[in-house]
Amino acid sequence: MGTLWKIAVRNTLRHGRRTIITAVVMMVGISVFISFDSMLAGLDRMAVDNIADYTLSSLKIRTPAYVQDIQSTPLDKGLAHPEETLAAVAAQGLPGAARIRFVARVSNYTDEIPVLADAVDPSADARVFKLAQSVTAGAWLSSAAPRSVVLGAELARELKLNVGDAVLVTAQTVHDVTNADEYTVAGLVSTPVPEVNRGGFFIPLDDARVLLDTPPGPGALVTEVDVALPRASSLSAAIVQGDAAARRLRAALPGEQIDPIGSLAASYLALRNAKASYALIPVIIVLIISAVGIVNTILMSVYSRVREIGVLRAYGMTSRDIRLLFTLEGLALGLAGSSLGVAVGALLDSLLIAGGIDLAAFSQGSLPISGILRGEWNPRTMLIGFIFGVVVSLVAARIPARRAARLEPTEALRFQ
Repeated sequence: MGTLWKIAVRNTLRHGRRTIITAVVMMVGISVFISFDSMLAGLDRMAVDNIADYTLSSLKIRTPAYVQDIQSTPLDKGLAHPEETLAAVAAQGLPGAARIRFVARVSNYTDEIPVLADAVDPSADARVFKLAQSVTAGAWLSSAAPRSVVLGAELARELKLNVGDAVLVTAQTVHDVTNADEYTVAGLVSTPVPEVNRGGFFIPLDDARVLLDTPPGPGALVTEVDVALPRASSLSAAIVQGDAAARRLRAALPGEQIDPIGSLAASYLALRNAKASYALIPVIIVLIISAVGIVNTILMSVYSRVREIGVLRAYGMTSRDIRLLFTLEGLALGLAGSSLGVAVGALLDSLLIAGGIDLAAFSQGSLPISGILRGEWNPRTMLIGFIFGVVVSLVAARIPARRAARLEPTEALRFQ
């Protein structure tokens, strides 16, 4: 085997131009696969982070009855003891924020638009969500400015409202009575999440409780408690971290339903897993091209070395040895191309992680993309790319290897 390896490596180096071309094609395919997968992982991470930072949070606590009837946003199925829930969250060293979600109608006294409103504790909410950092006009909610609201920028534009304008808000109270009150627009938010921009409506908890005719004080209405988790190193790590935090809180709050980001973003993650398989298509196409190159390289090697094959057979090499020799040449090509592909892919991956891509440069019109897209390390993808390249090389080398093994020594020695 050692002698065959030496001959295979020597022959691979001897046909340098063909070897380089084939290895480069493989390198391009595998490196594109690795960097493309890194970019897709970065996009997935950005999407899930946006879900956690602007709408659903990393972990959400509600009653099972509320979740079962969530489509109607029931105000009579909120948390029974929200203070205890917040205390349990704080005991885990995590920031938590109480919210009330309710259906409201927002009017500029001419036009009216229905929204899903969020009543928030201004200071606590800013520790869980990034809405306060997304205010593009005016200011975020504050206890020093009661009877004020914050709107999504597109919602305000549709209602022709600006900071300082009056807005009429109508909602159904806990007693199924319609109530209305006037508020001042304190600020406008523009986020990477379209639904917040189009329909975001935020009001202080105290003002919302007055509007909804629910009493203040201990046990006051809260439909959910949202929790933020530390940023994990990757999306997979974030999901594992969320599941672990949910298990700890379920032990402390056995009567509540606690959903981590893996459950809250389940529909998106299912879509992400479905599209992940399509990420293999580019590398498969390029590796098929490189497989054709390997077949061509080794076939050319066979035809240019027919007499040499005859000599090797005359010296005692069997058909099996000849077949193994040319298979090893294909393997050498595959190892070289795959190794280069992983190295270049890792380099592109590191550049994408360190520098990222500013998506604002690609924004057009209302396309909701912003921020820096950074890749994510995925050793599994690198391993798959390497193994796939080597396997393709071995399979591609089998055809010319078999042809070389079928040559008879006498015919090979007479070949001109």
